[in-house]
Amino acid sequence: MTNRILTYVGIVVFFLFVAYAFVPQVIGGKIVNQSDISGYVGMSHEMNQYNAAHPDDQTAWTNSMFGGMPTTAISAPHKGDWTQPLYDLLLTGKRPATYLFISLLGAFLLMLSLGINGIIAAGGAIAVTFCSYNIQIIQVGHNTKMQAIAFLPWALAAFIYTYRAALAAGKDDEKVSWKKWLPKTLIGSVLFALAISFQVKANHQQITYYLGLILVLYAIVLLVWLLSAKERRSMVGRFFAASALLLVVGCVGIATNANKLIPLYKYTEHTMRGGSELSSAGQSASKTKGLDLEYATNWSYGWQELPNMMIPNFNGGSSAGAVNPKKSETYKLLQQAGQQNLDEISKNLPMYWGPQPFTAGPMYMGVLTVFLFILGLFLYKGKEKWWLVIATLLAIFLAVGNHFMAFTKLCYDVLPLYSKFRTVSMALIVLQFTLPMLGFMVLDKIVKGDYPKKEFLSAGYWALGLTAGFCLVCALVPTIAGSFTGTVDQGQPDILVNAFKADRKALLVGDAWTSLLLVVLAFILLLWGYSVPSSAKETFATHPEYGRSRKIEAAVGISLLILINMFAVGKRYLNGSHFTTPRDFGNQFVERNVDKMILADSTLSYRVADLTVSVFNDSHASYWHKSIGGYSPAKLQRYQDLIDRYLTSELNSVYSSVGGATTIQDAEAKLPEMPVISMLNTKYFILGADYPALENKNAFGNAWFVDSTVKAATPNDEIDGIGRVDLRKVAVIGKDFDVTAPKGASMASADTIYMTSYAPNELHYHYKIASDRLTVFSEIYYPDGWTAWIDSSNGTRSADSDGSAKAGSSNGANVGVALSRADWTLRCAVLPKGEHDLVMRFEPKSYSFGRNISEASSGALLLLLLLSIGGAVLTKKK
Repeated sequence: MTNRILTYVGIVVFFLFVAYAFVPQVIGGKIVNQSDISGYVGMSHEMNQYNAAHPDDQTAWTNSMFGGMPTTAISAPHKGDWTQPLYDLLLTGKRPATYLFISLLGAFLLMLSLGINGIIAAGGAIAVTFCSYNIQIIQVGHNTKMQAIAFLPWALAAFIYTYRAALAAGKDDEKVSWKKWLPKTLIGSVLFALAISFQVKANHQQITYYLGLILVLYAIVLLVWLLSAKERRSMVGRFFAASALLLVVGCVGIATNANKLIPLYKYTEHTMRGGSELSSAGQSASKTKGLDLEYATNWSYGWQELPNMMIPNFNGGSSAGAVNPKKSETYKLLQQAGQQNLDEISKNLPMYWGPQPFTAGPMYMGVLTVFLFILGLFLYKGKEKWWLVIATLLAIFLAVGNHFMAFTKLCYDVLPLYSKFRTVSMALIVLQFTLPMLGFMVLDKIVKGDYPKKEFLSAGYWALGLTAGFCLVCALVPTIAGSFTGTVDQGQPDILVNAFKADRKALLVGDAWTSLLLVVLAFILLLWGYSVPSSAKETFATHPEYGRSRKIEAAVGISLLILINMFAVGKRYLNGSHFTTPRDFGNQFVERNVDKMILADSTLSYRVADLTVSVFNDSHASYWHKSIGGYSPAKLQRYQDLIDRYLTSELNSVYSSVGGATTIQDAEAKLPEMPVISMLNTKYFILGADYPALENKNAFGNAWFVDSTVKAATPNDEIDGIGRVDLRKVAVIGKDFDVTAPKGASMASADTIYMTSYAPNELHYHYKIASDRLTVFSEIYYPDGWTAWIDSSNGTRSADSDGSAKAGSSNGANVGVALSRADWTLRCAVLPKGEHDLVMRFEPKSYSFGRNISEASSGALLLLLLLSIGGAVLTKKK
C-alpha cells in the first residue's frame, strides 16, 4: 500500500512538471495572447468596472454590446455556491498549466477507475490531455471549454467507480451484505456529484451535454450486460440502487450551479439558441425550437478529415499554418515576387483545405492512441469495449453534421436540447476519452499477461496494417487524400494555388512518415515485451513476473513515445510565439484618440459603431463605449434579426456614403437616412484611431414620445413594420402586447424627457408632459428583470456628480409603470401626465431564486460528503 501511494504521489508530481514544461512561459509571468480572451476583456469592461465600484449591487446587465444585453452569457454569477471555493482552489496556479494539470489528474483517476495499473494509467492520462484540440482551444482562448474538458474525466471516473463499487461485491445478491457495497457506492455517488458540480461550473454546456451522452450510454450498456446472462441478473438490484444514488445525488451536484443555470435557462429562450419567431417562405410564424440547422452545422467535420486523428496534416492542419521556409514552394514563390515579412507570413499560410470554413487545427488524437484503440477492438473482450465503440461512433456521426444530414436532422429533432448547440464538430472531444480508454485498457491487459503471444500477434498485425499500412500508403501515394485544394483557394492566382498544393502535400507526407515510424516503434516495443531471451527462459518459467516487467517497460516506452509525439504536435498550435506579457496584452485596449474625443461628450448614454472592425464580430469597441455591435454566439435573437434585416444594410450605406468625403463635416453631411441605427441612439461612427468620430445628428436620443401605434399581426409584420413608418412619431407594437398611444395625446411644446442618471442596471429619467404619452426608450427590451416606476428613489440610486449612480433613499410613493416592447427590440411605456422622475432597474428574479437553490444544494452536498466518508470509515472499523 505504501509503495502504491508513493507511486501515485510521484505520478502527480510528474504531471505537475509536464503541465508546466509544456508552457514554461507562464513561470516567467507571460500569458497566452488569446483572441477570445481579448473579446471577453472588451465585452466585460463596463460590467467589471461597475461591479468593482458597487460590490453590494452587482449588475446583471451591460450596455456595452448589441445595444444592451444580460451579462449571463458573459460572466456567470458565483454567489450562493459553497463549492465554488473548492473549484477555485483546484484552479490555483498559472494558467493554462493548471488546466493541463487538472486534465492529467482527472484522466489518471479515470484510468484507475477502469482498473488500469497506475504507471500505465499515467500514460493514458497523457494521451487524453495532450490531444491537439485541447492545445488549440487554449491558444484561441476558449478557457471555459478547456476547463469543462479538464473536469470531464473527474466526473466520468467517479461515475464508473460508483457502479464498480456496487457490482464488485459478488454475483449472489442474497449472500452479499449491503455493508460490502453500499458505503463505497455512496461515496462514489457523492464524489460524482462533486465532480459534476465542478464540470458544470466551468460553464460550457455543450461539453457537459457530451458528458451526459457518455454517461447514459455507459449505464445502458452496463444494464444490457447484466441482463444478458442469468448469473449476472442478481446484481440488477444493486445496479438500480447505484443508478438512483447517482441520479439523486448527481442532481444535487448540478443544483449547486443553479445560480448560473437558472438565469442562463431564462436567457437562452430569448437568444439565438432559442430560435427565431420569424418565418421564411412557406413556413409558419411559430418560433423555431433552436438554432438554425444550417448555422448550427456550419462547422461540420468532413468524412475525409477523419484521418487527421492519426496524421495531423492530412488536410493541411491549420487555416493559418506554418511551413518550413527552406522547403516551402510558397515561400520560394513569394520570395521571388519580392514579398516582405516572409518569416512572419510563412507562419500563417492557408494550409487547411478541408470543408470547414476555417479551423485552428486538426482533431489529432495521436497515432499511437489510434493504434492501441484498434488493437483493443481485436483483443479486448469485456463489456467496456462495446460502450466505448458505440460512444465513438455516435460522436463521429454527430461531428460530421451536414455531411450526414439525415442523422443530424434526426438528432436535432429528437435529442433534448441538442438544437441549442452549434459547432457540431466539437462532438469529437468524446474520442479524446474513448480512444485512450480502450487503448490503455488493452495495454494494461497485455502487461498483466491476459493475452498469449499468438493471440496478440493475430490482433497486432491487423492493428499494424490498418494504421501503419494506411500511413505508408499516404506517404507513397499522397493524392489518396484528394486534390490538396479547397474553397480557401478561390480567387487566388493559379501559380500561388499550385504552391499551396505542393506545401500541403509535403506536410501530409512528412506527418505520414512520422506516424508510420511511431506505430512501428510501438509494435516493436510490444514484441520485445513478449519476447524472452533464451538465456532467461528458465528464469521466466519459474518467475513469470520477469516477463511482466518487460511488458511494463514496453508500455512505459509507448507512453513516452505518446508524450514526445503529442508534445511535438501540440507545439505547432501553442508555442512561445503565442505568449505575451500582460502589459502588451492590455495595450490593445489603450484609449485611442478617437475614443478620447467621443468620451469627452458628457451625455450620459449614447451608442457607438466602430467601422474599423467587423462591427458584429468584434468587442474591442465595447471596452470604452456602448456599442451597437460586439461578439456573442448567444446574442438576443431579436437583435440578430435586426442586424440581418436592417443594421447591416444601414451600415453598408454609411460606408458607401462617406467614402468620397474629404472632411469630417463633408462626411457627416453625407450620412444617409439610418432610422434603425438612429433609434438605437447611435451618436458616433468611428472611422479610424486618429480620425475624429462622425456624429450622427439624427440619433433619436435616450427617449422620445410617439403619437400613434401600428399593431402587427405576426412577428414578420412587426419587423417589416419598422421599415415602413416614421419611427420618431409611430411605434410598431407586436401582437403579444396590448399597447396604444393614449387618445387625444399630441406633442405639446413643453413636453420633455431626458436621462438624469446612468448605471448599467439602473436608469433615471425626468419628464414633463401635459397629457399621458406613449414613450419609446432607446434601450433593448428584455422580459425577465426590467421594472419601472415613477416618483420614488426609495431603495434606488441618485446621480453622482460624474453621472454614475449611487445609493439613495426617499419616502416617495412607488407607482409601477408597465414596460412593453416597441419597434421589434426597444422598450416603451405609457407615462402619466405631469412632471415626474422615472426609474428603470434590472433585477431578474432568476438570480435570487438560483442563488437560494445553490446555497441549499451546495450545503447539502458538502454535508453528504462528510457523512458518506464518516459512514464508510465506521463501517470498515466494524
